Amino acid sequence: MHRPAHRAARPLLTLMLALSLSTGLAQAQTQIKSGFNLFSAQDDVQIGAQSAQEAERQLPLMNDAQVNAYVNRIGARLARNAGGPNFPYQFKVVNASDINAFALPGGPIYVNRGVIDSARNEGEVAGVLAHEIAHVALRHGTHQASKAYAAQAGLSILGGILGGKVGNNTAQVLNVIGGVGLNAVFLKFGRDLETQADVRGAQILAASGYAPADMVSFFHTLETVDKSKKTNWLSDHPAPPDRIARIEKEAKLLRVTDQPTTNVADLRAVQSQMGRYGNAPTMADIARTGPQTSASSGNNGPMTSSSGIGNVEAPSRTWRTFTSPSGVYAVKYPSNWQVYQQGSTGVTIAPQGGIGNVGNRTEVVYGAIVNHYDPFGNTPRSYLRGSGSSSSASANLTDATNDLLAQIQHDSPHLRVISNSTQRFNLDGGTALAASLRGTNPNTRIQERVTIITRQLPDQHLVYLLFVTPEQEASQYASVLDSMVRSIQIDDTHRH
Repeated sequence: MHRPAHRAARPLLTLMLALSLSTGLAQAQTQIKSGFNLFSAQDDVQIGAQSAQEAERQLPLMNDAQVNAYVNRIGARLARNAGGPNFPYQFKVVNASDINAFALPGGPIYVNRGVIDSARNEGEVAGVLAHEIAHVALRHGTHQASKAYAAQAGLSILGGILGGKVGNNTAQVLNVIGGVGLNAVFLKFGRDLETQADVRGAQILAASGYAPADMVSFFHTLETVDKSKKTNWLSDHPAPPDRIARIEKEAKLLRVTDQPTTNVADLRAVQSQMGRYGNAPTMADIARTGPQTSASSGNNGPMTSSSGIGNVEAPSRTWRTFTSPSGVYAVKYPSNWQVYQQGSTGVTIAPQGGIGNVGNRTEVVYGAIVNHYDPFGNTPRSYLRGSGSSSSASANLTDATNDLLAQIQHDSPHLRVISNSTQRFNLDGGTALAASLRGTNPNTRIQERVTIITRQLPDQHLVYLLFVTPEQEASQYASVLDSMVRSIQIDDTHRH
């Protein structure tokens, strides 16, 4: 519909007034400058992506569509007002009960399930996310990495770098400070940087339609929460005693409400949805047992208790291929088995119900473990014939396999090598050894059959496959083991 021309002036006047007010608001807030940094914004993105990949191998993520949609809706709303470089922010939930969150350079942000479980309204969740977004926008992670490198490398090495960016020396700098992943350089900040994140987080909240009071509200929630949840947010985010007062001061500069957000309906629905997965483990549990409790909206996560262990469906007749990120090997496996990757080389592949935690120990009842092994770290016993100091390839393989068997028996002393079970055969162009062990696991009380296949690399390291089943079902799974072994492809040019 056509608008009369004489009405155009009023909206224009309103727009000019709004622009004037927003400019005044921006000038009123505390101005924060990013610190010394050897890295470019693009370096932040690349470092963050590499660190996220490493982190997610160690952390159980909530793979629930409703939970992830909720956190990403809030995060995206805040990120639009983050300021600084246009980073590709990503938000994921870690299935851990600890009340904590962390950000990696360039955009990856992780919030523990404990934060969402403990929050009293949507604004409290937003307050935590805004704080972490501020760390990313102000580039605190690579700022700390730059300072750490300068302290360790010395000015003579920094030379021409101080005047510009790292450029092609990124890998060198990262190596000096300890590499990517859950590196403390990226995760733990001093009081000055935490105060900056509080102030900038308050600004982001206000610009996004929330209130700085939401961040304060979360601190009050931490005062009343169950101490067993290990409120690491405070220990990992140190700040001066006047932290709340500083946020409230910034709110006055921003001239925004001091009333917390009251939206709770969506939060309650998400809390109820997460409750379907049972209690989340602590980060200490995860560090001890590995990321064995990843929650999913399907039935794709490993077992987290002894309940249900051993209740597995028959192996599928269709197969998939797993290739290790390191590129050293590839192996096929039944398509209804799940892949639980560890690091750049290790993997456990098992059916649902084939893995479980019993007595604080993760047990594999059905499945296969494939990994790389650097031998001669133990005192080898002569489990297999042919061990000795011979320089032949076959003797070296025997020595290395005996060394691995010594390690296995050290970890699982109930296992014994079965007499006459040793075989030597060709595997992808090289000699391989096979041997079987059995014994009653004192934890699960199941008599196990463990078959080990070893194949030596040119540097005398091993690629090995451990295949585990209950003893009484070993013959039923023999064809699966045989197919997996025949499918293995090994890159003999790989260097460690």
